[in-house]
Amino acid sequence: MRLFHTSDWHLGQNLHGQERDFEHACFLEWLLGQLKLAQPDVLLIAGDIFDTVNPPVKAQERLYDFIVNAHEQQPLLTIVMIAGNHDSGSRIELPAPLMRRLRTHALGRVLWLDDGQLDAERLLLPLPNAQGEIAAWCLALPFLRPAEVTGAHLGDNYLRGIGQVHEWLIAAANAKRQPGQALIAISHAHMAGGSVSEDSERSLIIGNAEALPASLFGPSISYVALGHLHKPQKVNGEERIRYSGSPIPLSFSEIKYEHQILDVLLEGETLISVEPKLIPGRSTCNASARRRWRTFSCNWRTCQTSTCSPNPSASRGWRCA
Repeated sequence: MRLFHTSDWHLGQNLHGQERDFEHACFLEWLLGQLKLAQPDVLLIAGDIFDTVNPPVKAQERLYDFIVNAHEQQPLLTIVMIAGNHDSGSRIELPAPLMRRLRTHALGRVLWLDDGQLDAERLLLPLPNAQGEIAAWCLALPFLRPAEVTGAHLGDNYLRGIGQVHEWLIAAANAKRQPGQALIAISHAHMAGGSVSEDSERSLIIGNAEALPASLFGPSISYVALGHLHKPQKVNGEERIRYSGSPIPLSFSEIKYEHQILDVLLEGETLISVEPKLIPGRSTCNASARRRWRTFSCNWRTCQTSTCSPNPSASRGWRCA
């Protein structure tokens, strides 16, 4: 089974008055091309799909147009996306009944049954391979807010509540899977030891108390697709626990490293490889889009200062101090 792992799109972002819609359009066009070339079985989008809980209409159109185009291009592709801390879980789930017809699963919240037990079934998603066989199960863990994992039945310890959700979901997944089926987790969280960008990642809790231990994901989990930290990285040096990073620089602190998606290959329960696919700095947009791109007078790759401002002499340009 082949998976693509991406996260932190932040559709609808506006940076110092500059809309990022054009850059997002280029990325999504490039991603469609990569899907066509590699034909993965699954696309994982690990949260912060939008930049705000009330994204502009254009940003929502970008997402849904991409999902429709991906399905038309590759009808057997399964897409799993979860809400991040920038997203509204309810908004992400709102079109879920329609998206399921496009083989897309949208999870924004955890729910609890009347007896106080986690509704694990809605968070466990079958991942079929090209032959239509269930090759893996996806454990979908959207960003967990304190109100969702604390209370009368759970106690008041936020981190303990998160840990319990992970434990119960992993136990349910192990009980459900058959021999040879992999467990793939997708989560939006800050893992302990992760490298944070200086000025673009909103703290999940005050201070650094929200950092979660990698031990939450035991050895039965073949791969963990993480979102929230914008710099691509392994957690604790483990090949199987990864942040894909954001597809475009979302602040000036993010222009000095390559942006990427991850191409993940599994054979049964065994992780075979994780290979980065670098996102071109100017993408592979059509000719019209490339002409618009050239109106930028300050390229992200060469701009080293946060004093850039919109350049009134160029329709979409920047001027660096």
